[in-house]
Amino acid sequence: MTIFPESFVVFQGQDCLIPPQDAYNMRFLDEPSLAASIKPEAVCWHFSQIPSDLLSPSSDHYAYSVFEFDDRKYGAIQIQDNDDILIKRPGLDEAIAFPVRELVVSYPSRFSRFMLIAKAHGQWASVSRFCGACGSLLVDAKENDEVRERLDDNAYAARFCPRCKRIFFPRMSPAVIVLVYRENSILLGHNVRFPRNRHSLIAGFVEIGETLEETAIREIREEAGIEVKKLHYVLSQPWPFPDSLMIGFIAEWASGEARPDRNEIDHIAWYGADDLPELPLRGSIARYLIDSFIAGGFSNG
Repeated sequence: MTIFPESFVVFQGQDCLIPPQDAYNMRFLDEPSLAASIKPEAVCWHFSQIPSDLLSPSSDHYAYSVFEFDDRKYGAIQIQDNDDILIKRPGLDEAIAFPVRELVVSYPSRFSRFMLIAKAHGQWASVSRFCGACGSLLVDAKENDEVRERLDDNAYAARFCPRCKRIFFPRMSPAVIVLVYRENSILLGHNVRFPRNRHSLIAGFVEIGETLEETAIREIREEAGIEVKKLHYVLSQPWPFPDSLMIGFIAEWASGEARPDRNEIDHIAWYGADDLPELPLRGSIARYLIDSFIAGGFSNG
């Protein structure tokens, strides 16, 4: 049985494609009282507005992932960056593109959470069309009579292979991000993919067989050439760019001279509150850790 929600969120690359009749609601980035009233429907398309072949369960080009938010079902679709033909089709040809990161960090937490979930499901839909074991086209597992395994009530995104009977669940890649401090300074690096002078914290993906703590120590050693102590977990954040769970730590410098690895990081230095470079966007876990340290929010600092 195919699960068919009435409302869809459509993404292309790192943008959310918003129906033109609703796009005016998104003008209020600088007006908090108005932005607070933004609801998920402001970025959703009714199923009748979506090109029919996008919704075909037998499509070999796209799929959608279903998720539940506030007791309502939504679908998420991720369109390829270069698929200009599709977005010029009637229904999507007048869409207004908004950067997902801007929608996540500029709006209240409830709407931000909706966007994070929707983007993650759009990404999942784009990589879960085929079985990784036998190559067959996957279908919805939820409410499918062939699935014998009992699924959670909210497991709408689970995918099922009718041929080899495997079930696939949405993938999330754990990654650590660490604020390293030395007295009143914090370590910030410029990643080669960052714009202009933006600097952020040391971060990296967990490798097979590693604990989170081992990953944090390894990434700091590889990217900055230093050792740390007093490593403590702070908080986590889902970050679907493309499919991460960011796990935030704070640690104290122990030894070594900071130097960039010249592979991912091309500049790294210690910064105090009065000489900070361009920082990550507000709403990101990196910015939360930085702002909290500068404000004296961690007893370690």
